[in-house]
Parts: sequence; structure tokens; C-alpha cells
Amino acid sequence: MTMPKEKSTTELREEKKGLQKRSKEITDKAKGEKRMLSAQEQEEIGGIQCRMQEINVEVDRLDEENRSAHQAHIQPKEKFSLRRAIVASLYGEEQREVEQNVINEGIQAQNGTGIATRSGKHSICIPIESRAAFTAANEASTGVIVDTDKQEILLPLEPNLVLSKAGVRMMTGLRGNIMWPNTSKANVFWEGENAEAKDGANTISKGTIFQPKRLTAYVDISEQLLVQENMSVENLVRQLLAVAISQKIEATAFSTEVHDDLVPDGMFQTVPTAVTGAMSWANIVKLETLADCNNALFGSLAYVMHPSLIGSAKTRVKDASGAGGFIFGNDGAGMLNGYRAFRSTNIPSGLQTDKDEYGIVFGDWSQYFLGQWGAINLIVDQYTKDLEATIRIVVNSYWNMGFVRKESFTIGSMK
Repeated sequence: MTMPKEKSTTELREEKKGLQKRSKEITDKAKGEKRMLSAQEQEEIGGIQCRMQEINVEVDRLDEENRSAHQAHIQPKEKFSLRRAIVASLYGEEQREVEQNVINEGIQAQNGTGIATRSGKHSICIPIESRAAFTAANEASTGVIVDTDKQEILLPLEPNLVLSKAGVRMMTGLRGNIMWPNTSKANVFWEGENAEAKDGANTISKGTIFQPKRLTAYVDISEQLLVQENMSVENLVRQLLAVAISQKIEATAFSTEVHDDLVPDGMFQTVPTAVTGAMSWANIVKLETLADCNNALFGSLAYVMHPSLIGSAKTRVKDASGAGGFIFGNDGAGMLNGYRAFRSTNIPSGLQTDKDEYGIVFGDWSQYFLGQWGAINLIVDQYTKDLEATIRIVVNSYWNMGFVRKESFTIGSMK
């Protein structure tokens, strides 16, 4: 007699998902018909619940066997896995201790802001701190304490942000509104030996107040891919979520859209007038000179421009003779006029009357603020793309951004 083949973890989870779907169909039908469940329906739902409990036990057993098979004498450190947290939420399973610890930290961070967020079995709240310690505690057989491992918790946001590379003032886990005060320069006087000193105190005025604004995005991930126990898949999930957030942040920062109370102001809401026209060495130097005239030629200085302008600068010489070389050298150093130069397709195009110019910004990027409040809330949606065996992960987060000192920047457009 042939024994039935034991189901894999993935197959069991697929079966559980089907049972959940069937249970929902039964209850939804009764609700739609405004009646109680029939005896037959109650019996079927009871059977479904029993089978789901059996699946939970079987999945736990298989997971434990898999872990045991890969354990050495000293148990390896168990790190937080975003992919594993999402899968547990997807199938209604209890989170492992290491994931639950991180989620609890996220809930605590979010509660501290006073911003309401969605909760429930398909909601995951994750802190966005770049480094934190969440590992297993002790090795069972020897009692040796596993070393704390400082690890990236959620999203590799910074590598995806040109703003971060340029050196913006990025702050995470904020609570309450943020205000950067404006301050005037101090006055200093030469006086006689016994003359009374004049008041040289500077004045401080109320600056821009930054309040959290909701940013939401979503990514679709194949369920079959998501359940893979693979570090590459873990990294892919984090990267997809990071790109979804970072691209929207930068598109907003460099936006040309008119002011909206729900959206942070973009740098190009006003059409540039200071530096416009053809890509030229004179225009590049003018960007720097205007910052210098505002006493702002220090700090994290860099250009950020549309890639089309990089291309133009690589093919145009500094002077008519060509002796000075091209505006943007081809040495691979990524420097323009002695300063770092970054490119982003989020910088607007189609500027000016003829709609033929591309945006460029030069300045001290430490005077640009990018803030994030509380934690990142992930909603695992298994129904919207159910027929395609795809899971939709909805990201809700709170951000704001803007100039701390606008005089530190020169905004232009060229072609």
C-alpha cells in the first residue's frame, strides 16, 4: 500500500489559504442573504477550523525540522526577517519572537506620534531606524549568550535616495511637529577700552513648521516567490519596498506641482529664473556664484540634475577654443566644477516657455530637511490580486521635507 506523500510547508499554506477563502465565502453568502448559517454550513466551517488547526501544527513541525536540520552545535543568530513577518501575516500565523520584538518596537514608535494607524492580523508595524539589535537570546545546550548583532531592520532607503547621497538632513522616528528657526547674523563692534558695548545679539524668528504627511504606496509580489526561504528573496522584498517609497519621496521633492496641504512642497513649483538657457560653463559657474553671494558656499555642496544635462555637459566644451576641456569630464569621478554631481530622472523636464529645459539644483544639501514620523505600517492584502497568486503589500508612512535655509540653494534650468 502506497503511503500518501507528505505535503510541504508551501502546499500546507496554500491549502490553508483555500480554506480561509472558502470560510469567507460561506459567511459572506449568509450575510448577503441576511440569515444565520445553516446546519450544513456550520458543520463545514467547523471542519475548516479543525483542518486549519491541524495545518498550523503541521507547519510548526516542519519549520522546526527544517531549523534543526540546519543547526550547528552553537545555534546561529536568528535575525529579523521582513519576508518571514509578511508570510506569517499572510497565513494568519503567530509571529516568531524575533519578528514580534521588532513589530512591538514599531507599534511603540507609532503610538508615540499620536498618528492613528491600521492594526490587525494583516498589519505589520516596523520601525525605520537604520540599525537596531533584535536577535535570539541564548544557545539552548550551552547557555552561551548569542552576541548582539546590529542589523538593518527594514528598508535600504538611503542607497536609493539621491537626496541622501547629496547629504540632506535626514531624520527618522520623529514625534510631533518639527520647526527650524530662522536666525539673523550677530552684530560685532569695535569700541573704546571703557566704552559701553552695544547689543550684538542676533534675532531668532519662527521658521517653517514641518508636520507629518501620509505617504502610501504598494508593491505586488508573487506568493510563490514570497514563501521562499532565501536571503536573496528577503533582500528583494526590502528593495522593492524601499524603491516604492524613495522614488515617491524624490519625485515630490523635485516636483513642479502647485502647493497642496496634503503634499510637501516641491523645489520647482516656481519656474527657475536665476539660471536658464543653454548648458554652458558660464551657467554652471553662475549657480555656484549665486550661492557664494548668499554666504552659502559651505557644507554638503553638490549638484543634482536631470540625466539629460549630464549628457549635454559631457559633449560641450568650457570655452570656444576647447582648451579647457568638456564641462563635465569623462574621468568617472562624478565631479562638476569641483563639486559632486548627482543625477535623477525625478528632476523635472519640459521647463520654461518652450518646454525644452531640464532642472538643475546646486547648494548645501544639509540645509534641506527630510523627516519621517513613527514607524512604517505594512498591510498584507491577499485578496486584490488573488486570482493571479500575487500578494499586494500596501505601505503607509508619514514624511515631510523642505528647505531649512532656502538661500543655500540655487535652482535653474538648462538645455
